[in-house]
Amino acid sequence: MSAANDGDLIRRPHPRLRPYVGAYVGYDISDVPAGMHLGLPSGTLTFIVSIDAPLRQYDELTDSTECFEVLLAGLHVSPTLIRHNGTMAGIQINFSPTAPRAFFDMPAGEFAHQSHELGDISRPIAEELHERVNAAPTWAAGFDAVDDVLTRILAHTHTHTHTHTHTHARGPREEVLNSWQLLARSHGGLPISQVAEQVGWSRRYLNGQFRAEFGIGPKEAARVMRFDRARRMISEQTRTLADIAAICGYSDQSHLNRDFRSLTGTSPNRWLSDDPVAGKSQDDG
Repeated sequence: MSAANDGDLIRRPHPRLRPYVGAYVGYDISDVPAGMHLGLPSGTLTFIVSIDAPLRQYDELTDSTECFEVLLAGLHVSPTLIRHNGTMAGIQINFSPTAPRAFFDMPAGEFAHQSHELGDISRPIAEELHERVNAAPTWAAGFDAVDDVLTRILAHTHTHTHTHTHTHARGPREEVLNSWQLLARSHGGLPISQVAEQVGWSRRYLNGQFRAEFGIGPKEAARVMRFDRARRMISEQTRTLADIAAICGYSDQSHLNRDFRSLTGTSPNRWLSDDPVAGKSQDDG
C-alpha cells in the first residue's frame, strides 16, 4: 500500500466503534534482518489483519509455527514470538477488552493467553476483512474496509442480542467495567485495594469477577498497563530509563528492569537492539 506520510498509517475508527476500538495502525516493514519480533503484553487485545504473507507465530515449547491471516489474541502476561523474513505488513486494530462482547458476544476472558485465527470464530468476517484489506490500494482504503466490516458486525450483534437470549448477552457487571477504567486512567497506578473500595467490593470478589471477564486479575492488569506505558516511552528513546521508571510508578530503574525482563524475557536495551521491528512499528494504543 502507499502512504503519503507516516500520519497516513494511523486512523481513528468510525465514531460508532470508538467505545470499543482504538486506532487502526498500518505497518509495512521491509528493511530489517530476518528474525523474531516480540509481541508484548498490553492493555488491548491483539487484532491484526495480515497483508500479503500471513503472520507466523512461533512456539518455543513445541518448536512449531502457526500462521494467521487474521489474528485475534486475548490479554496476556508473557511475550509471543513472531517469526519474519525481514518483511511484515498488516493493519493492527487496537481492540479494547470490552470489544469481544460487542462484536462476538463473548467475554475477553475466553480469548486470554491464546492466539486465535479469526476464521475459527467467524469465517465470513475473517475472509471479508482479509480480502478487502489486501485488495485495498492505499492505507486509507484499507482502513475504510475495516470500518465498514466492523460497523456492520456491531450493528448486527446489537440487534441480535436485543431480540434473543444469549449466555453472555447481559454483559459484564458495571463494577467490573468501572474497575478496568479506574486502572486504565491511572496507567495501572491505582492500588487494587482502592479500586475495590471505589466499586464497593472486596478485593477477593473483585479479583474473581474481573478475572472471569478479562482472563487476567486486576493486579496483573495494573502491572501490564504500567509496563505498556513504560514500553512505549522506551521505544521513543527520548527519555532515560530512570526518568521512565519515575514517570510510570516504578520504585527505581532496577524495578523497571526487573519487571520488563519478567514480562518480556529480555532487558529494555536488548529489546531495542535485538528486535529492530520494535523501533519501526507504529503504535497509537
